[in-house]
Amino acid sequence: MGEATRKSQSNAAIKAAEARCIYCENGADTLEHMPPIGMFRGRQRPNKMAFGTCAACNSGTGGADAVAAMFATLHPDTLVGTWQADEIDKRLRAVRRFAPGVLEEFQRANKNRLDLVARRNSGLMQRVVQIQADGPITHAHLSVFGAKLAMALYREHTGSALPLDGAAWTQFALSGGMSQKTLDDRIKIMPMFATLRQGKVHVSDQFSYRFNCDGRSTIAAVAKFHKGLWLTIAASHDPKIIALFEQPESSLVPASALVRPGQLSSILTVATMGGQTLPVSEVAG
Repeated sequence: MGEATRKSQSNAAIKAAEARCIYCENGADTLEHMPPIGMFRGRQRPNKMAFGTCAACNSGTGGADAVAAMFATLHPDTLVGTWQADEIDKRLRAVRRFAPGVLEEFQRANKNRLDLVARRNSGLMQRVVQIQADGPITHAHLSVFGAKLAMALYREHTGSALPLDGAAWTQFALSGGMSQKTLDDRIKIMPMFATLRQGKVHVSDQFSYRFNCDGRSTIAAVAKFHKGLWLTIAASHDPKIIALFEQPESSLVPASALVRPGQLSSILTVATMGGQTLPVSEVAG
């Protein structure tokens, strides 16, 4: 049996194992890699965390995947000649194609500023552009990506898709937007570490997360993508936990959103058309 045949059979088994799309109520007729293949160097990732989804959620959220992959590799430590720098142009093209309006938001001259910052490793000063990625279209795309990750991790660690009456809460931070104290406070309650592994191969330098999960109804995690994107997520179908998500103070957390199963594509559609389905607050980034 050839490798292509084995892969096809494996993909079919993954889709058949899902009672429905892990993001909505539709059937699972396509395969979704979460995090997406485009997030990784040379599009190479261990063949783990692949899930059955519907075509609408899979293709309809491709823009969110592209935006997350772009911001993940935007960082002051990314130098000319590194693979991350070489990838930037490809990722910018993907965003321009699949997430219209995002580049226009964060490239506005009056929203960005040129600063001098010290490099973390050497302490040498360098000029960097401080990007204010606080527009509603960018917020929608990164929030949808965070919700996808939350629902995928829920499926990965509880063994079933997030119920339709469940909810995902997500917050994103770009580059140095999350303070060390905030990070330390969050990972104190998330004792388990994970990344994608296949044999001895792993991608912890490109994607890793600390998490806590009861194995039944709730998961919380802090995930890091390269050096440029951090996500804090939680997903649950416990009414008491969802009530915490719905409290007014939760909606005021910068760069956060509450997303229900079945809402992913509609959030992006409305935001791109000039509407607003998510509260927009100051972005941590």
